[in-house]
Amino acid sequence: MKEKIQTLLGQLNHGLVEREHTLKSALLTVLSGENLVLIGPPGTGKSLIARRIADALAGAADDYFEYLLTKFSTPEEIFGPLSISELKADRFKRNTAGYLPTVRMAFLDEIFKASSSILNALLTILNERLYHNGAERQQVPLLALIAASNELPTDQEELNALYDRFLVRVFVDYVSDDNLPLLFEHTAEPELSPASQLDAGDFERLRRATEGVTIPAEIVQVVQRIWMAHKDAFKEDRRESLSDRRLKKVVKLLRVSAVTNGRREVDLSDVFLLKDCLWNHQDNAIKVRDLVLGTLQGFSRQVLCEEAPRLGGAANESPTYELADDGKTLVPASGRNTAVALKPSSALASVGARQGVVLKGFKGSGTAQDPLLIETIEHLMDLDRPEVGQQGYHFKQTVDIEYSKMTTWPNIVFKGNYDGCGNLIMLKSSSSSDSYILFDKILDGSKIENIVLKSLAFAVSVASSEIKKCESDCKFIAGDLVGSKMIDCFSHDWLIHGNAVDSVITSCASNASLIGGEAKSCIINSCISKSSLIFGGVWGCNISCCVSESFLIFGRVEDCIIDDCLVEIKRMPSIRVLSIFGMLASSVGRAFINDGAGIARNFLSSVVQRCFVMSALEVDMNFSGITMVSKGSKIMNCAVGRLSFEAVPDKKDFLPARIVSDHDKESILKGNVSTDSNRGVDDGNGKDGKSVAADLFKQRYFENTLGWDFDNIWCWDAQNDRPALRSVGVGAKPVSAVPAPASEQTTTDLLTQQVRANIWL
Repeated sequence: MKEKIQTLLGQLNHGLVEREHTLKSALLTVLSGENLVLIGPPGTGKSLIARRIADALAGAADDYFEYLLTKFSTPEEIFGPLSISELKADRFKRNTAGYLPTVRMAFLDEIFKASSSILNALLTILNERLYHNGAERQQVPLLALIAASNELPTDQEELNALYDRFLVRVFVDYVSDDNLPLLFEHTAEPELSPASQLDAGDFERLRRATEGVTIPAEIVQVVQRIWMAHKDAFKEDRRESLSDRRLKKVVKLLRVSAVTNGRREVDLSDVFLLKDCLWNHQDNAIKVRDLVLGTLQGFSRQVLCEEAPRLGGAANESPTYELADDGKTLVPASGRNTAVALKPSSALASVGARQGVVLKGFKGSGTAQDPLLIETIEHLMDLDRPEVGQQGYHFKQTVDIEYSKMTTWPNIVFKGNYDGCGNLIMLKSSSSSDSYILFDKILDGSKIENIVLKSLAFAVSVASSEIKKCESDCKFIAGDLVGSKMIDCFSHDWLIHGNAVDSVITSCASNASLIGGEAKSCIINSCISKSSLIFGGVWGCNISCCVSESFLIFGRVEDCIIDDCLVEIKRMPSIRVLSIFGMLASSVGRAFINDGAGIARNFLSSVVQRCFVMSALEVDMNFSGITMVSKGSKIMNCAVGRLSFEAVPDKKDFLPARIVSDHDKESILKGNVSTDSNRGVDDGNGKDGKSVAADLFKQRYFENTLGWDFDNIWCWDAQNDRPALRSVGVGAKPVSAVPAPASEQTTTDLLTQQVRANIWL
């Protein structure tokens, strides 16, 4: 079907100027069985678009209704005249043949000028495809209704219900000055052959295929984030709201987009279509587009070029989710092998506070505009009550909270929004700082920011939430971070003691390790750690622009992309951490490790690009600048500064290497270099890389020969005579690399690739 639609779009666009996007939106809306409204001044071809879409449907040319509405239009003009014979029998019934209730395609111009009697009848036609013809309910075969208006129904609340039934909204403006000459060219209407038109069989095949489309958990999370961001962005704009009906229609649109692109799974590009679905007032259209795009970019990642086409494609093992009857809950589709229902966060289920609710003992009503105030330790402890701390309320801490008599801390389970406003929460207790943790669990859809903790950890676990600008003088998260965002957070100990899964960690810092356990399917950007960035294994992650003062990753790396990272080894893993892994530590407090590598010990099917490694320690061990073992991986344009490691005497078979000690034939080593002070062989693209004289090991060489970006990502540290990252740690702005030439590019942005492959974009 994808090829047929592409051909059809090309024919429909024949002779039109700057109307490709409008045609695509209109055809996708029809295929989804939804409704479209075109907004724009007179003479921009809105009715022409509708007629061409009708021509695209086999037989619809004779099954098409079009009308210009005014405030004087009567129901007879739209729904048909009253039947005289039925009136004689005391029955009210219209002869609807040839009118709107009997056609498959319709176009109503200036729809918002219609009378209330027409508008009320349209409500059920647009949503349920039903027309109340007297005492009878008549099924309407309408595939889609395309409406047009010169202006939107602003400040007319009586039109809100009708307007909400138009899922897709598109501006149609005059042709730009640059393309005006194209209007002088003679054009004829396209002749569509029956083979290129969409018939009933096409729609039935589309319906069946749509039922089998899966919605991955990642896409569910993306939509949740967009819903949350939308409600937060327009919380003071009464014109903007997202109904449950709109969510159900959005889910259907995503599935149709996937099918028509030849996929059995929704991907990020399909979600980008929401830019035309989530605004009511034209002033907010650009803001919604940026909101959707910004959220999608947060979920995008660098992937191998050869893998990009298959990502987001058919996946038999992906879970399928569908919308339950309540319009709020996503549950596994019937017959699918998924164990539990997946409920969206409070963003989808009416996130935020209940307007007007006042909790006894609190100031404020719990809304974003009037948050509940945290002014005492008692207020803070009240979060342990489910009716307070788990209802999605907004809280605001107004003062420092210091307490010295705490003997027991409650296990607070929190769901809501908490703004600490930079205030302190401190326990003056003789107990260990690990004894007390502010939150036991942070549940889906929460947002917590601007908290400073002393003698208190932040949380045991965090799920599907956003943590921003928070700090602790002990470990930050004692357990796992799942499906969440952490931005500008700092810990004097581990940032995340457990695992990080499906999360985004940006501009964070730790005086120990960023992640003490494993990392899976995460994006980690612009972070810094005083020990290894990640101590456990790493799977399916994108790690960029990070700094570590020990081995970047202590465990195994698989299916990852690591680029533009800096490792300056100033310390070895601590005795405490090594004991967790069952390793030995020396009696003087320095760990004894038999082998190690600057980036990671083992790489499998991964990519390492533009990373810099050097050592300031004198340690006897087997060491490789980038990795000990590479299997099916790509190591490209990396640089190794001075190393101070020597081989362990009793392991003669495993000597140090400047780039990699061992690699299989599927691995690619290209463009890697080492200062010539390191022992090794100048073997160009081999395991020791190219030897470069120290006098040439300067910015000019990194920038012009290795292709490092010194405009946005790197700078030269003249004092230490080595490259450094421009932005890293708390407060850093995330940076992204300039794409390499196409001939050398090994990775690509997933969202970019998916958008390019989507026929509707």
